[in-house]
Amino acid sequence: MKPLSMGLLLAMTSTSVWANPLAQWEQGFSGDISLLTGFSNTKSQFNTDIESTPSLESSGESDTKALIAPLGAIQYTFASDKQIFIGTSRSDLALGRFHIEAGYRQRFEGNGMVSLSYVPGIIGTKTWEDPFLVNENRTETDTKIKGFRFQYKNILGSNFSMETSVGQQEIDSEKSGQKQNLSETEIASLDREGNIIYLEGAYRQPIAPGRLLRGALNYTRFDADGDAMSYDTYGAQLSIIQMLPSSSLALTFGYKNAQYEAENPVFDEKQKDDLWSVFLAYEYNEPFGWTDWGLVSLIGYNTTDSNINFYNEDTLMATVGINYKF
Repeated sequence: MKPLSMGLLLAMTSTSVWANPLAQWEQGFSGDISLLTGFSNTKSQFNTDIESTPSLESSGESDTKALIAPLGAIQYTFASDKQIFIGTSRSDLALGRFHIEAGYRQRFEGNGMVSLSYVPGIIGTKTWEDPFLVNENRTETDTKIKGFRFQYKNILGSNFSMETSVGQQEIDSEKSGQKQNLSETEIASLDREGNIIYLEGAYRQPIAPGRLLRGALNYTRFDADGDAMSYDTYGAQLSIIQMLPSSSLALTFGYKNAQYEAENPVFDEKQKDDLWSVFLAYEYNEPFGWTDWGLVSLIGYNTTDSNINFYNEDTLMATVGINYKF
């Protein structure tokens, strides 16, 4: 697990959200519910299904597991320009970002939409209390991220959008490096709890009938309690969204470069990571003539190439499922 983990590709999608992000709202309740099944294959030292490791010089072993995930969102519209919501954002899921949030949206005629939301950290992930144990079973612990998020879509009526998020990563039991031959100062430098700032600017452009191109640049600052776990990440993302008569798909490529602040005392060097991702999301509308239903699928691959082999990771995930809109 990297210090900042926003959830790897556990997603369904509705690319129609991008085609018309400011579609007319209707007063009252609305939303969607989805059920996904699939599998993931992960090669990582932070795979909590493989309890021990024979060496800190390798990138871990592979493990395959089945997935089942209920997802959804609900919103209530007070008027044509005011809305409260809770759940998983469909456009976020199409980008491979998975979290539950609750908040308020406000539309401005001809000037876009702003939203302010709270991410309570309900959905956590598993990691190791001390990932650096060798030839003995490691103990799991929970980690979660919670914070606030501000978005402004279609700024002043343009195709530009921006996002600012601030949050905190918490680990229930942090014991990194405590059984290594390290000083108290070195152990403290491995503390993975800390504060997060995320910034993103995006541009969406129609390039052909029913086809959109979305590009984004992003920056993440993770100010960990331990200097060796603090880092700056610079990233870019490119998506192609294609709307078809009865279906839609989105192909997304991503790249990030992470530079860590201080030397990791376990490996005696600063960590540097290159993170690559690609995934394809697909939705088929009204299968078998079922109104308001859709079949959804996503196939994705993430890889992290680190200068420290211990932090190399590969994840392949595929899901299929069904979605109902109301």
